[in-house]
This record gives sequence, C-alpha cells and structure tokens, in this order.
Amino acid sequence: MKEKEIKDFVKERYSKIANKTDSSSCSCCSGTEMDGIIMQAKAVGYSDEEIKSIPADAIFGLGCGNPTALAEIKKGETVLDLGSGGGIDVFLAANKVGDAGKVIGVDMTQEMVKTATQNAEAGGYDNVEFKLGEIENLPIEDNSIDVIISNCVINLTPNKSVAFKEVFRVLKDGGRILISDIVTEGELPDAVRKSFQAWSECTAGAMEKQDYLETIKKAGFKDVEIIKQHFFTEPKLDERLVGKITSVQVRALKEETVSDDKTACCGESIVGAPEKETDMNLGCCGETGDMKPESEIGESDECGCGGEFPDESLVKNPDEPKNMVDPDLLKGFEKFAHAMGIVSIGYTKVIPELINAEEPLYPNAIVLTLEMGEDIIETPPGPEAQQLNDATYAKLGNITYALSDFIRANGFVTQVAHPYGGMVGFSQLGQKAGLGWIGQSGLLISPELGPRQKISAIFTNIENLPLNNNVDHSWISDYCGKCGKCIKACPEKALIETKSCCGKEIEFIQKRCIGCSQGCTYCIGDCPFDEKGYEHVKNKFDKMNAKLTLKKSKSGC
Repeated sequence: MKEKEIKDFVKERYSKIANKTDSSSCSCCSGTEMDGIIMQAKAVGYSDEEIKSIPADAIFGLGCGNPTALAEIKKGETVLDLGSGGGIDVFLAANKVGDAGKVIGVDMTQEMVKTATQNAEAGGYDNVEFKLGEIENLPIEDNSIDVIISNCVINLTPNKSVAFKEVFRVLKDGGRILISDIVTEGELPDAVRKSFQAWSECTAGAMEKQDYLETIKKAGFKDVEIIKQHFFTEPKLDERLVGKITSVQVRALKEETVSDDKTACCGESIVGAPEKETDMNLGCCGETGDMKPESEIGESDECGCGGEFPDESLVKNPDEPKNMVDPDLLKGFEKFAHAMGIVSIGYTKVIPELINAEEPLYPNAIVLTLEMGEDIIETPPGPEAQQLNDATYAKLGNITYALSDFIRANGFVTQVAHPYGGMVGFSQLGQKAGLGWIGQSGLLISPELGPRQKISAIFTNIENLPLNNNVDHSWISDYCGKCGKCIKACPEKALIETKSCCGKEIEFIQKRCIGCSQGCTYCIGDCPFDEKGYEHVKNKFDKMNAKLTLKKSKSGC
C-alpha cells in the first residue's frame, strides 16, 4: 500500500463525514445519528457540560479520548489541535485559553476546515483559527505553540516519525503535548493492515505501543509517559481486534534550552533542569517505579496492596439500568474477557465479611483472575521485580475497566475494584466465587494458575449471574496445613506459625511482607501448586489420603 493511496482514501472518507454522507461506523467513531454521536463522545471521556458548551455540529464522535481534559490548558496559551475535524477540541480549548489565548486547528480535508470555520462563526469564537494542512508538513511557525493536542488522528498518518518531528518543531521550548491515540498490543492480521477501510477506521495504521512511545522520544521529546489507557472496545468491534487495541493518552515535554545546565545522575546533561523537589515516583534515570509509600499500604492480609483507585471506566453508568442479563450477552462478555487475557471468571454475592474499606455500591461481584508471568517469579525482590509486579496490577486494572465499559454499554451499572486496591479481600472473594481456595500464604490457589494470579472484581446490579459457591477446592486447606513451604520461603518472616487450642495457625504480618514494596514472590515460587501444578498436587494428596484410610481400616480405627 502506497502512502499517497492511503491518504487519498482517508481524505475521501472524512470529507464524506464532514458532508454527512458517510453513515458507516468504525473503531474510533460511531454513526451519524446524533444520539449515537453524543453517546460515543461521552464514552471516550467528554462530559455533558463540555458537550453542551460548544456548537453541536462540531461533534462527530470521531475521537478515542478527551485530550483537553488532561492537557492542563491555561489562560493566555496558544494551543494547536492536530486533525481538528469539526472543531470539538478546538472549541473546548478556546473556552480554557480565554480572550488572551488562541487555538489553531489543522486538518487535511477542505470540507472539515470549512465545517469547523462555520461552527466557529455560529458559536461566536474570535480566538480560534482553522487551517488546511497535513501533520507531516504543518502550516505553523517554528517554536510558536504552547500546547499541542490531538485526538485519534496521528494513527491515520503512514509516517508517524515525520509527524512527531513536525510537532516538535512548532512547539515552544518548555511546551507540552497531550495526544489521545490508538495503539496495538499484539499482532494484527495482515488483512486488517492492508485494508484501506481499516486505515480510515484508525486500526490499520496503529503502531505497537512501545514503538509509538519510542517514536515520540526519537523526535526529541522528554518525559514521555502514558497517563491514562484502556483496552478499546465497542459493540461491533472486529473479533480479530479484541484485546489488541488500546486507547492511550500520552503526555510529553519539549525541554527548555537555557544556559544554566544541570547534570543528571546518569551523566547526561539536562539543559535548564528546573529547581524543584524530586518526584519520588521517578527512578534515577527517569524510570517509573510505582511503588506505594508505606503510609498508603493497607493492613489487609489479601492480595491487593491497598490505596484508593478512582473508577476509570470510560462509559458512564446508565441512568435507568437493566438488572437481568441475557445468557448470550454474558457469554459474549466472557469471550471478550478471555480474549484480553483473563483466565478465570467467577460470580458471587458480596457479604460484609469480605469488605475491607467502603461498602461496594452493588451487591453482586464478577471476579477476574490474570496470570502473573514467570519473569515476576524468577526475578529476586527489588525495583525490577516491583516494576514487573506493578505492571501486572496495572494491566489487570485496565482490562477490568474495559470490561466494566462493556457491561455499562449494554445497560447495566458497575463499580470497579482495582486489583491494587484494598476495597475487598480479593482472595476471599475468589474463594467464595468458586475459583479456588485460600492457602496458608493467604493467596488464592486455583486449578488454572495455582497461587500465581492477580485478582480484580466488578460489582454490579445484575441479579441473575450464575453464582458458584462450590467447595470443590476446600481440600487445599488440609494439604497446605501439612506442607508449610511458603512459611519457610518467606525471607522477612511475614508468615508465622503459632499454636492455639485448636492446633496450628498461620499469622500473616502485613508490615513485614515486601510483596507490595519489592515485588517479592518467594512464597509463590516455592509453592508446590506453582512448581508441580494443581492436578499433580491433588493426585498426590488423594493418594496420601487413600493410604491413610487403608491404614486406619487395617488397624480397626
């Protein structure tokens, strides 16, 4: 596929959208019916107040985020919107910069520029301007822009490296970008990559996530970070793309060039480094270390390391929710969940004994598990292990938000319990949902993953979930009582064996555990369920019991 052919097809399609002659839907936009357009705008992050504050004809439902909400736009700034379409983000930014500021929108289709200009005139906007141009050759002067935003547009250009270099050129020293875009996590089929339609629908041109971030860095930007991300989903999403497309909000800075040089700890010269307190979440060389301070680590003896996590589902809860789910819809939900990497799904009622902090808004729980990779288990405690551990928590959190969005989009209300949070006892919740049984380490042991899993939950109002409160895995308690390997494996003595009137008991001392501060997994790595597998341990346990039973019968006991 040639670059010019791709651009021509994209231009033609978005020209039709501007003229309201294209009624098709795509992975980053919805149909032209107004209700659907407004619903899509809300789904990607625009509030009712924002939508009502701008001309209605500026809203096409074409984005994958709300960059103006995260760009921290200030009064008097000059803002550039790449791929401005009907002007939705230009007008929202114009409301923020005020009369002393200015917002410029650039779009490669004449029809969109014309539509946006008409919208500006109708809305009485004097601080905006729309220009015809391409991202790879912006009609903007060097070093003239304070903030650059873009909403699901850069994925449309075949040459993203040139595009980001142009962005860097026009941005002032010390300026910043906030880009909402689509990236991939996993290989897309060749048929999708070679489809003109898929290019215009924001999928074929999407880069792999890490490559996308590296492209921004190579253009000259510093402090490149994803500040928000979700797996992208919509009801008609191609099944081949499920779990492979992510909506990201990326922020980056163009360093100031002043004479007062500072030297970084890694020996690099940082020009104009500001005098301010060090961000404790950054490592020596800019690596992120999302380790929580001790004051934020909860006292809960469950997986989940405490702290509050606001619900980041993109779709709002419906005002008039349904409460009975169709079995086929639930099957579709489970298929979607498994496609994104969820291993086990369980359903249960939330009882008071499971609640650690605030009481969930809804009485029923969908419990989800995600595998912890071998790399986490094999890495000794320390910053690297913690980074791997936190990445798994974050991945499960993002998957859970996407699944919450799926449920909400189909008419039900939800509340997400982030796996790193302390709202509930996740191991206990998993046990009640029939996914496994809690071992001596306090971790859930399941047939699929043993103790090597992270757990999250979605609380919902759905009344007819297929609850599973079986006790098929209760034998694990007896086995673990005879094993004790996890106790011996713990280097910090967080698991203490004590004696009581009822026999031996295991006390878990949260403050001693370094699982949440250094990514320690020794209790998992030494567990027979992880080393040998659930079936192997179960067969061994059954044979031991059979021998004991036979011995007792022979002795007449």
